[in-house]
Amino acid sequence: MSSQLTTALRAASDRNTALLTTLSRTAYAPPSLKQNLAYLDDLARQIAHLDRELKKFHEITEDERKDHVKYRDSTVKRFMHRLGGSRGVEKFETKREKEEREFLDAWQREREAREARAELVVAVKKAEEDGEKLKQEKEKYETAQRELDQLYAEIFEGVTPGLPGEDALEAQVKQARGGFEEAQTGRGREEHALEAVETALGMLRQARADMADAHDMSRWDMWGGGTFVDLMERDALSKAQNQVTQALRHMDDARKVQSLIQPLDAINIDQGHFISDVMFDSIFTDMAQNDRIKASEAQVERAVAQLEKTQVPEQQERVRRSKTEVLLAGQRLESARMELQRIRAEAFEKLVGDDQPPEYSG
Repeated sequence: MSSQLTTALRAASDRNTALLTTLSRTAYAPPSLKQNLAYLDDLARQIAHLDRELKKFHEITEDERKDHVKYRDSTVKRFMHRLGGSRGVEKFETKREKEEREFLDAWQREREAREARAELVVAVKKAEEDGEKLKQEKEKYETAQRELDQLYAEIFEGVTPGLPGEDALEAQVKQARGGFEEAQTGRGREEHALEAVETALGMLRQARADMADAHDMSRWDMWGGGTFVDLMERDALSKAQNQVTQALRHMDDARKVQSLIQPLDAINIDQGHFISDVMFDSIFTDMAQNDRIKASEAQVERAVAQLEKTQVPEQQERVRRSKTEVLLAGQRLESARMELQRIRAEAFEKLVGDDQPPEYSG
């Protein structure tokens, strides 16, 4: 080991020890915080579910309460049952008890749900408090890791002939970091393309609904719907055309970043002919327009199916693969980085060992 490297290691020894101690003490924080956030998400879902249940239970409770009170306080019903003698009174009491039991059962379900929700709220508060502590510990961990990386970079960056294997590991880290960044960029492209095709699918589904409206108006028009129906039909066609235009724009956007995405089959929203269809309306023009609408509707339906059955699932799979690649690339980078950190830390340990006085042998 060169004297220059030895001097640098000796000067940074205390700082290296302190940073490694901090990393060891706080290494639990990043994975624990991730688990904490997942737990909070689960609690939030449970509370949202209970809120929906509470609303339903409260409505049932109110209905049962009204029935119970109404039957309990009904003087007329009580009197009519009394006219029937002991059997009538018994029937009234049985009915009253049934209404009361149903009310109490509903009230109990609502009460249990409220208590369960209250417990979840307490759990959320506790988890949030734990999360804040974990965030602070995670920040300490990340700060120590950054400072250690910087410390090692200042000492070992570039050619380090005094530490065998360090230069090769440093090159591996740089290569792994490049692969990780490339994988992240690829994932971003795939996610952008998926968002675009899913947006296009949503717009085409709306176009399909608009075409269905236009088709309904067209059938109505054939039975004498008149000018108002004609205008409603054209409004629906116009809306469908707008949705299709926007969907195609998003498909173009998706194909710019992912060439494997295929263009959609042709979609032509036939708007008809205003003069002949509206000004000279007849059963023949109405039938012709209905045929054109059905043809356009079929084209939109094919495009929706093309995205639902093929394009969107395929792009979802590409996103899944890209996420896996980011995970693997991240693991390769972390493995290379930790190995480089290990060999650099060993240089400090060797220095400390060399600085120890020789054992006394009397």
